[in-house]
Amino acid sequence: MPRYRVCKRFVVESGHMLSKHPEACRYPHGHTREVEIVVSSPELDAHQMVVDFKALKLAIQEIVEKFDHRMAINSNDPLRAEMERVYPGSTLVFEDMDPTTEAMAKHIYDHVAETLRQGFERGNYRIPPGVVQLDRVRVGETPTSWAEYGD
Repeated sequence: MPRYRVCKRFVVESGHMLSKHPEACRYPHGHTREVEIVVSSPELDAHQMVVDFKALKLAIQEIVEKFDHRMAINSNDPLRAEMERVYPGSTLVFEDMDPTTEAMAKHIYDHVAETLRQGFERGNYRIPPGVVQLDRVRVGETPTSWAEYGD
């Protein structure tokens, strides 16, 4: 069945360390990441929109901003404790897994999907529960590489 789709894009500066990687990616390094959130609906709302872009931004910016200027690491990384001691609040910990771009896309997807299921309201901006469907989350790692999670 055809659906209307909209996308909201965010740009964050984030780092990660892939402790299981056999080469240089196991060392701390960073990326300018583009995060795209694609949502859809079979019908437009009373304002002839899938969702107001600002409402979507407000609903999901918290989870995306958790990546901004943070170092994503595996909870089992041997440098975790030292990094957290030297730079308190600078890490984003992935429990028992390397924070690959694929893992980041799923992490964001799960959070946004739950937000849309519950609905969102702030001031004049509202997303009714269950009306908008999350189709996918795409996270860019480089200008030529990205990972995506969703339907």
